[in-house]
Amino acid sequence: MADILDDAVQTPGDVRVDEVKIIKETDEELDIRQLVIELNIFEDIYKNGLYGNLMLADAGNFVSKFPIVGNEYIRLKVRTPGLPQIIYKTFKVYSITNRAMLQDTGMQSYVLHFCSTELFIDMMAPVYSHFRGPVLDVVQQIYKERLAIPRNTGNEEEFTPLLIVGETDNEISFTSPGWTAAHCINWLAARTLPNNLKSPGYLFYETTQAFYFANIEAMIDLAVHDKQIYRTYQYTPNNLVETGQEGFSKDLERDYGKIEDLEFVETFNAFKNTANGYYSNRLVTLDIITKKYEVIDYDHVSSYNEYKHLEDIAGTAQPPFTQATLRSPSVLTQFYPKHEKLYSDLDTNAHDIIDKTLPRRVSVMHELDNIKLIITVPGRTDAEIGSIVYLSYPSAAPRDSTDKSKLGEDPLFSGYYLVTAVRHKITLIKHMMILELVKDSYRTRKNND
Repeated sequence: MADILDDAVQTPGDVRVDEVKIIKETDEELDIRQLVIELNIFEDIYKNGLYGNLMLADAGNFVSKFPIVGNEYIRLKVRTPGLPQIIYKTFKVYSITNRAMLQDTGMQSYVLHFCSTELFIDMMAPVYSHFRGPVLDVVQQIYKERLAIPRNTGNEEEFTPLLIVGETDNEISFTSPGWTAAHCINWLAARTLPNNLKSPGYLFYETTQAFYFANIEAMIDLAVHDKQIYRTYQYTPNNLVETGQEGFSKDLERDYGKIEDLEFVETFNAFKNTANGYYSNRLVTLDIITKKYEVIDYDHVSSYNEYKHLEDIAGTAQPPFTQATLRSPSVLTQFYPKHEKLYSDLDTNAHDIIDKTLPRRVSVMHELDNIKLIITVPGRTDAEIGSIVYLSYPSAAPRDSTDKSKLGEDPLFSGYYLVTAVRHKITLIKHMMILELVKDSYRTRKNND
């Protein structure tokens, strides 16, 4: 993580909006930076691209004079002073909503909606091709040939990179039946295992910096080995004051970690976890040539310790269930047609390891819905989904008047979280982030917790 320069950032959330331009298909440009009320950019680990919107206050009726009809682009350049990572990309405009006149002002307001241009290209280009080889080579081939475009108009040599997290040896041979390129990559993500790890939890997503084909367990494994995370966030309710934190502060690193608002979305739901196959599920495969079938029951409760988990960063992970948890694989049954050794020269064809991917993926994906919360924090342009953060959540346990130590941490909800969604909420002078955080494990309790 880059250091913050004190002479560049005065307060957490400082931002420079250097460019907001509408670009027509004729390459005509219009600077609308001074019309911006609010800019929102959304990253989501379960989506293949970025989405966003611009709320504008327009006194010159440029929306009709320009006009905007859905063939336009928006080029944005936003940066946190002192950081090398900036948000600089051209997006596709796809809608105008919430158009209204502002009374007694002679102005109108509306919202422009945009998305990554790659998403539009993807919709209009079905793929009818055969692909064969190592999975990661096929993913990179599809991205390079079908999705990669110049990141900004006027710069034909800079493309958004595709980054791989989680190396793998398994191979694939398949023909796309008219799927989009992103659909093909998503299909491959569900049939890929990383080297030396157990989780088939690959996802294809975009951040403000790059596209990723990343394995969740591999990201956690990197943090476990490197002992590095993006940031620590501290939540202190308004009626609690941590000793030594009163008054004016010039500690920017600490202030960037202050949580302004926190909301719990999910803790755990045993009924839901049972019904969706998280604890246990079943795969039935049928060999369409020999007519033989196989029933594969997967039990995540007994397999939990085979995987890397977020709290393994501190070496103390424990599951959000017990070994006595009631479960049955029959609550969720998947069916898959196959023919063993369909490609005799591909020893690790994804088709032949389906028993190690589909059942496990059901559980590892639902594991990210067990503990989920949303926090509001000062914004930075180096923040990305897929990052790992530490959350310090205060304990509600009573303390006597002689205790002068800093606020104790809740042993269950404090710990390491994965950032699965980011909303960058930006005005011309302020940048805030709404982060969705998920947790796949608890910290092991000590005797006095």
